[in-house]
Amino acid sequence: MSYFSRMRDYNVQLQELATHDALTGVLNARAYYADCQQLIQLSQRSNQLFAVLFVDLDHFKNINDTHGHAAGDEVLRVVAQTLQQHVRRSDVLGRIGGEEFSIFLPDTDLEGALQLAENLRHSIESIDVVLADVHLKITASIGVAIKTYQHQTIKTIQQQADEAMYQAKKEGRNRVSYLQERSNPIG
Repeated sequence: MSYFSRMRDYNVQLQELATHDALTGVLNARAYYADCQQLIQLSQRSNQLFAVLFVDLDHFKNINDTHGHAAGDEVLRVVAQTLQQHVRRSDVLGRIGGEEFSIFLPDTDLEGALQLAENLRHSIESIDVVLADVHLKITASIGVAIKTYQHQTIKTIQQQADEAMYQAKKEGRNRVSYLQERSNPIG
């Protein structure tokens, strides 16, 4: 193998390490947010809809505390695989925190985002992780946010999806929530 071929291969490997979460294989937070911001700018240029899902695993700390971090790691890997299997190739999936994932859905309206979120919630609930004859029950709370005029950055729409996810947790967990945009009166 030539020097240039090896260098090219090493650069590809470095790019993968720099942009992907080592545990789950999905984009890491930095790469996820950078990709999303580019997609938002494109959607604004073409006036396309988009949505963001914020997925937070319910009672994940309890899994780590009761069964150990190796069990928690396996749950994260299986959930990431499940999410990857259910999103489109054009969607962007990232692990943005310990047990938190976010999905950017280009060209998606509220109905499509809610439908996908419910499918993902059900798929996660159906996961059967077995460790040492113990079946781990996994559920997720999912917040949905859609493009509005105020959403100029991934940070602003992610914040709305995060608030919706916390609403799902308040309402009992293992559910999908969408918060209506609060109107801001002029004047």
